[in-house]
Amino acid sequence: MKTYSKLYLKIYFIMSLISLVIAFAVLRRTDYQYPFIRIQLGLVLISFIVTLTFWLFKLEKGHSLLNIIIGYIVLIPAIFLLRTVYGNYLFRFTWIIYIIVVVVGIIYGVAVYVVSKKYKKEVNELNELLNNDNKKE
Repeated sequence: MKTYSKLYLKIYFIMSLISLVIAFAVLRRTDYQYPFIRIQLGLVLISFIVTLTFWLFKLEKGHSLLNIIIGYIVLIPAIFLLRTVYGNYLFRFTWIIYIIVVVVGIIYGVAVYVVSKKYKKEVNELNELLNNDNKKE
C-alpha cells in the first residue's frame, strides 16, 4: 500500500499539471471555463485508475503480457472519464483517443515481450553456470 500511495502521489501531481494545461488551453481557445469541482473529481478518479494501471504494469507476479492486457483493460474507464470531464470542447473525435491508446499498447507490449525474452535467456544462462559450478564442487 505504501508503494501504491507513493505512485499515486506522483501520478496525481503529473495529472494535475496536465489538467491545468488542458483547462488553460481550452479556456484560451474556446473561452469555456471548466468547473473546478468537475475537474478535481475527475482528476482524482483518473489518477486512481492510472495508478492501478501502472501498478499492474510493474507487477512481477504472473505473466507480463497478461498483466499488460489487464492493465489496458483497467485503463479503458479512464478514457471514458476523461471524455466526460473535458467534454466536446477538447475531444471532438473520440476515435483518435482509442487509436493512440491501441498504438501505445502495441508498442509497450512488444517492448515488454522482447525484454522478458532477454530476461529469461539471462536467467537460463545463470542457472546453467550455477549447475556447472555445483558439478565441479
